[in-house]
Parts: sequence; C-alpha cells; structure tokens
Amino acid sequence: MRFAYLVLLMWLLTGCGEAPRDLNELTVLDRVYVDQVTGSEWTGPVYRDFEEVEGTELEGALLQGAWHGDLTVYHPNGRIRYMGSFYQGERCGAWTENTDSVDLGSVYQALIREVETLGLYPPCDASS
Repeated sequence: MRFAYLVLLMWLLTGCGEAPRDLNELTVLDRVYVDQVTGSEWTGPVYRDFEEVEGTELEGALLQGAWHGDLTVYHPNGRIRYMGSFYQGERCGAWTENTDSVDLGSVYQALIREVETLGLYPPCDASS
C-alpha cells in the first residue's frame, strides 16, 4: 500500500503516463499483461500488495505488457527479496536476491550476502 501512494505521488509530480495499477487487475496472455476490460497491453507502473499482511509485495513497470525497467519484490516483513531491471521483458544488468527475510546482524554480513547472490545479465539498453 505504501508503494502505491509513493508511485501516485511521483506520477502526479512528473505528469507521466498512466496511473499505477494493481497487477491483480491485469490479465496475463502469452506472457503479456493486458487490461481485463480493453484487452490492450498495459504500459505504466504496477504494484501488488500482500494478501495476508499489510505491505507491498512487488513494484515495477510494464511496457506494452512486458516487464521493463526496475523491479523490486519484498518479503512480508518489508525486506527486499530480489531486485533488478528488465529491458523489453528480459532481465538485464545486476540482480540481487535475498532469500533470507531476517536481518543478518551486521552491515558487513549483509554486504557479503548481497555479493554472493549477485546475478549479472547483459547490460540494459541505455534507453531503459
């Protein structure tokens, strides 16, 4: 929920595109997210909230129904589960995954875990 307000504020301040949509309001057809009413491919920011607990589960953006730009997925306690970027539906750049939802104790231990889970994909296009 907190992300939805943040995205809405950013959208209002920048005057950009479509208002953020709950990912649950879209339908997936052949790996493409489309508006359930119009059937058109969705372009714009998206989010999804957890069903069981209060908080944002996912925040990202779609371009013509495909993941495009930054994507962040959270654990129920608010810690980042994984994050990275997409370019036209394909992973690109650096991705980190934090399968452990608990605090690791020290900044050093957290940094070591992040480096160990770093995944590298082809660079993102400069226009992404």
